Amino acid sequence: MNSLVYIHVPKCGGTSFGSALRLRYFYSQSTIRLRDSRSLQKALYPEARGLDRINREYQVRDVLLAQLMERRLRCVSAHARYHPRLHARYRDRSSFVTLLRHPIDRFVSHYHYLQRHHPNSARPETLEAFLDTQDAARLAAQFLFYFARTLPFETNDLNGAIGEARGALEQFSLIGDLSRPAAFHSALEALARTPLVVPRRNRAPWAAIGPTGDIMRRITELCAVDISIYEHAQSLRHCA
Repeated sequence: MNSLVYIHVPKCGGTSFGSALRLRYFYSQSTIRLRDSRSLQKALYPEARGLDRINREYQVRDVLLAQLMERRLRCVSAHARYHPRLHARYRDRSSFVTLLRHPIDRFVSHYHYLQRHHPNSARPETLEAFLDTQDAARLAAQFLFYFARTLPFETNDLNGAIGEARGALEQFSLIGDLSRPAAFHSALEALARTPLVVPRRNRAPWAAIGPTGDIMRRITELCAVDISIYEHAQSLRHCA
């Protein structure tokens, strides 16, 4: 069987399925730990701050992902961006997998996760005020960031970057959708050729989050690029 490379986009339910895969291949699996990539980023780019720090850390994660793939592990599951050159190098023995979520749900979940677990005095106190920040634009375009390796405000060719993200997803062996976890579970078992025990996932109900009206309109506009990528993924035959 090919090795499975699970590209874990934040707040898409990947922790549960990634953990199930790593448990199944306990003796031949790995991930990229935050403390490792953060430590290397600080050592190599000590002056990096804000978005530059994030980009530098993901560059470090590119290298760590390459190292793990070179080890021929049965499973790698990590917050790492898709890298077309890595896929091309290991295509004959690697199957790429990811799980997506509707971008609006993903954005709101990510925002509330940061508020709970990574409070920042520099972050606006309300969701409405947060929507005016560059960090909101970053969170709203995580599919572009993970599959085209850029952000809307970093590229001079946004349409080209969207096409690159769509093309990247076309290369995956399996794409799941968090709204259909049972279908993804079955397809993942078929790809891995083994039963998988997936732990129950805690999911904050949409009603508890509840942006409406103008705030919802603004979130939808912010997420427009990722919505385009997400809708394309839904049309692919390997989307469970």
